[in-house]
Amino acid sequence: MPDSLRARLRGVLVTRYGQLRRKLEYIVGTGERAADALQETWLRLESMPGNTAVRNPDAYLLQMAVNVATDQYRREHRKLNDADIDALFDVEDELADPERIVAARSEIIALEAALRQLTPRQREILLAAHIDGQLNREIAARLDISLSLVEKELRHALRHCQQYVGAPADMAARGGPRRF
Repeated sequence: MPDSLRARLRGVLVTRYGQLRRKLEYIVGTGERAADALQETWLRLESMPGNTAVRNPDAYLLQMAVNVATDQYRREHRKLNDADIDALFDVEDELADPERIVAARSEIIALEAALRQLTPRQREILLAAHIDGQLNREIAARLDISLSLVEKELRHALRHCQQYVGAPADMAARGGPRRF
């Protein structure tokens, strides 16, 4: 593709990004998929053939993004054939290693001990952020505290828990942190 056409298409993509994204979102169903498809479209402009003729840049870019989204959907929802399924039965399960299982259980015991030693508010903030996936500002609003206090309590809770992870299980059970 001539550089002038590539530059023109990129310019259209940048200036009309919002419109293209809304149209594509309507077609693919989610804003995230639309944004991913438009980003991939930007990258695919680089590898377009040189003999491409474009009469309507908006329609061309939208169709290109729809094709990208379709390709992404097909990759994500590809079905396994019988040979692929049979091959999966022959894969060795590295996670079933007894040594790894014991180490993981030890870490869980240590983490449970660390969580018990946190204040109720620190524990609630840590779990809301890392288990429930809430944003700090959402936690602050829910607990009616400042954002900086949420950040401070979260830092403290994380540091406290990091001291325990990897400590021997009996030490964590006794309440003693691992020292570095």
